[in-house]
Amino acid sequence: MSLAYQSTVRFFSRMNLWFAVVGAGILFFATAIIFIEVISRALGAGSRLWVIEVSEYSLLYITFLGAPYLLEKNMHVTLDLLYDNLTYRWKLLAKLVNSIIGFAICVVLAVVGVDVLLDQMGTGVRVTSVMAPHRYWITMALPVGMFLMAVQFLFQAIGVFWREGVR
Repeated sequence: MSLAYQSTVRFFSRMNLWFAVVGAGILFFATAIIFIEVISRALGAGSRLWVIEVSEYSLLYITFLGAPYLLEKNMHVTLDLLYDNLTYRWKLLAKLVNSIIGFAICVVLAVVGVDVLLDQMGTGVRVTSVMAPHRYWITMALPVGMFLMAVQFLFQAIGVFWREGVR
């Protein structure tokens, strides 16, 4: 493999790790505010309406920021029962087909996500809720996560040819 390709893989690997750490931080924050909300309610304090809303948005960011890292580390959901019973050649073919389909779906979702994001930024639409944030702050997680997932699927497809010896 070329030095430029290896540098690109390392760059995206670091980016995936960084986003996963941010996602873990968001998970910790969401857990902490829910814990504080439960304790304060038990002690008789009033409810904070923003806690539910923030925890909902957090789930979206946790998912889309952590998924590329999991895909890179091959920790995503697979059908092991089927995959483990395939021969080596069929496993390579399954990995290649999965990577190509995953790449295509993620690219489409990333492109559509960017289009929706730009539209929301242009119109300035807000969520109808207590906090009323700009909708693009919520939508932003989708194109970022899908772009990084598309890159990982592309690396997997290339890896089938370069690392696995299929030519």
